[in-house]
Amino acid sequence: MKRILDFLFERIFGTTYNLASFLYICLEGFFTNFPRGINLFINVSKKQIYFTGIQAIPITIYIGIFMGMVVVTQIASFITGIGDLSTITNIINIGLVRETIPLLMAIVTITRSGSAITSELNLMKINNEFLTLRSLGINYIYSLIFSRIASFIISLLCLTIIATFMSILSGGISLYLFTNIATEDFFNTFFYRISPFDLVLLLLKAMFFGLIISTICCFYGLVIKKSVTEIPQLTTKAVLKCFYYVFIINIFLDMLVVLWE
Repeated sequence: MKRILDFLFERIFGTTYNLASFLYICLEGFFTNFPRGINLFINVSKKQIYFTGIQAIPITIYIGIFMGMVVVTQIASFITGIGDLSTITNIINIGLVRETIPLLMAIVTITRSGSAITSELNLMKINNEFLTLRSLGINYIYSLIFSRIASFIISLLCLTIIATFMSILSGGISLYLFTNIATEDFFNTFFYRISPFDLVLLLLKAMFFGLIISTICCFYGLVIKKSVTEIPQLTTKAVLKCFYYVFIINIFLDMLVVLWE
């Protein structure tokens, strides 16, 4: 029994400790080296924002429109008989803005960008590119790793905001088309009912999701040894760890909200 508990403790808290230590090393590398190598830092950040953020805007818009239409019309079909528009907007706020959109965007970025970061860093390490940078006096933790983490957080924040806006917009239009509820009434009620706390929670989830996803993917991008065959294994492991920690963080934040309210 003791061996089982020790194994579980090491698997759960050991990984968390390693990720926290890795993030601390990244932050230390940034504050120690800044502003040296800022040009490389900015270039890597621009490429990461372009790939993770800008190129993902079309799929983000589609997800926002689709989720807004589906969730809003399904909710409205049950509640419009009561005639309580405030109840509809309340459920949309909790179910769509607080929960569904942040999780969906986290899943999209994990499968699309997170796996790419892990694979790219693994290849760079196998090709000894990090050793080359170190021989040139460049701190790759600062210029190549922390830049990816920072730009990943920014990208996920922007994508979450875009998806949320599109879901609310498509939801209002869907209500008008399928239930004859005026779009103006829906928007007035929704923006009256939504609070700054809801917006802060949305941004906090996006920020923490972006932080943990990018940290995990960068961490597993550096643990490869020598074999190329390790790349798909580490990429899969990074993706699974991302899902695990994203859901844990989501549950933790929701519990804090329940206690706060």
